[in-house]
Amino acid sequence: MTSPCPEPSVWPRLVDRQLSEDDARTLRAHARDCARCQAELGGTEALVARIAAPLEPAAPPDEAVARVLRRVRAGPPERRVRPIRFRPWMGGAAAALAAGLALFVLRPTPTPLPGETTWTARGAGPVEATLARSVGITFHTPGSGAAPLASGAVVPAESGFGVRYRNLDTQAPVYLLAFAQDARGEVHWLYPAHLREDANEPSVRLEPSAEARAMEEVVVLEEPASGPLRLVSVVTRAPLGVQDIESLPPEARTPEALRRRWPEATVETVSIVLARTGAGP
Repeated sequence: MTSPCPEPSVWPRLVDRQLSEDDARTLRAHARDCARCQAELGGTEALVARIAAPLEPAAPPDEAVARVLRRVRAGPPERRVRPIRFRPWMGGAAAALAAGLALFVLRPTPTPLPGETTWTARGAGPVEATLARSVGITFHTPGSGAAPLASGAVVPAESGFGVRYRNLDTQAPVYLLAFAQDARGEVHWLYPAHLREDANEPSVRLEPSAEARAMEEVVVLEEPASGPLRLVSVVTRAPLGVQDIESLPPEARTPEALRRRWPEATVETVSIVLARTGAGP
């Protein structure tokens, strides 16, 4: 007699090796005798196999580049971001904060970068492992097309930045914060837009997508400093706000500190170099 069918949510945990050996053996034995559960397990294994592959463009490279360039030329989808600057009345504490951020930007990131490795769980926690396996974020420019920006890439300071994502999680909501920090330590928000100092715009919800999907806007940073630039993405289950990042001291904004603060989050970074037109690396 076949045992009762388990809840559908158990199959991702089985494939992700989050169950004991006894439970896994029992579930697989049940699936061998149950056509419905065998289909559920097979579908889940197929999704995980797709995630193991590097992020592929949703369209041929030439077409993807042309689409991004059309968005840049069109005008309205392009968004110029003015960083929130420190006001004179903020005094010495603000100056110290800016100095700390500058030091933070210049430190090399020790974490793997999107495009260089497949998406894998960074921790042992089951929530983090599932999120990291389900969602991937990459940054690109009109010049790079659909190809992810690589660490150390030299990018014109006037170039726009786009974000591509893949979200295989159809059961729970997923949210994104994406920002850049330039050589002066100024924070430039990509998603969500942050144009008023007193605002706390919420993180952007990512719709499920089995294929790589580009965010609608190409964001042009306003007057970024030339030199090192760090692009950061924070993916969470619950929505955050820009002030959750803005309110942190500089030592709490490192990728490692962000992961400690939100252990369920997936934090990805890539460090590049901004160069003025005609300037060398």
